[in-house]
Amino acid sequence: MSIQNTKIYPINTGWCESDLGTYMFFKGEPGEKIQIPVLCFYVDTGEHKIMVDTGLPDAERATKYHHSCQKKDCLDSPDELRKLGVEPDEIDICIFTHLHWDHTHNMKQYRNARYIAHATEIRWAHNPLPLYYRSYESPMLGIEAPFIGCQFELAEGVAEIVPGVTVFPTPGHTPGHQSVQVETAVGNIVICGDAVFRFRNMEPRPEEHWRYWVQQRFVSMIDGWHSMEEIDRRADFILPGHDEAVMDHPVYPYEGMPLRERRKPVAGAPFYYAGI
Repeated sequence: MSIQNTKIYPINTGWCESDLGTYMFFKGEPGEKIQIPVLCFYVDTGEHKIMVDTGLPDAERATKYHHSCQKKDCLDSPDELRKLGVEPDEIDICIFTHLHWDHTHNMKQYRNARYIAHATEIRWAHNPLPLYYRSYESPMLGIEAPFIGCQFELAEGVAEIVPGVTVFPTPGHTPGHQSVQVETAVGNIVICGDAVFRFRNMEPRPEEHWRYWVQQRFVSMIDGWHSMEEIDRRADFILPGHDEAVMDHPVYPYEGMPLRERRKPVAGAPFYYAGI
């Protein structure tokens, strides 16, 4: 594999309504609603064609069981992929950051792909806490989750999936969440999944002395903060899971793409973990 050839293509599978205070930001503005994109990513290394997550179902199902959803001009991920000139059967690997409903639909259309998820996430998804029945489309709801019947390869810890593409644990949003580090010609791009919802999550909130303005939707705030620091340590550029600004560019890296400074100190907003 030559990292010179590696490209990442963002795919928007639709729009869901979310709340700034209960989802997007810790102590955000409660009751303020925004429309967020539900993103997945196609990674082409030249030797491998990889999907990172597979996106939303149809709007009717999403709205009935989850959040108000509109497809607008977005298609399901297999059809969006075809617009890029790639058939779903060409995908040889599907990496899942986690197994929530909005990251796993249409996965069975990638019939020739290896499915890879974290071992902890597999256990949790098949037997979630009742508060998370909807997130994993539990059979308690009378529906079948998209991952039922699928055979997964299990990642545990840091694992190189193919040369230049590595998964690493980023729990917090879910117990078995992982993010994907992709080596490119300009540096490491981290596909964050839902460890980072928005670009703004990675920025400080100085008035609170927070190094990151983290999201609100955590099963473990402690793990979630640690995961933010780990992403910060690894990433020259990040691709969050629900930020419309990601779609400003059809492919990453792009010419003139600004790189971030890893673990940049911010006066009055310290890191919590040292030496990672």
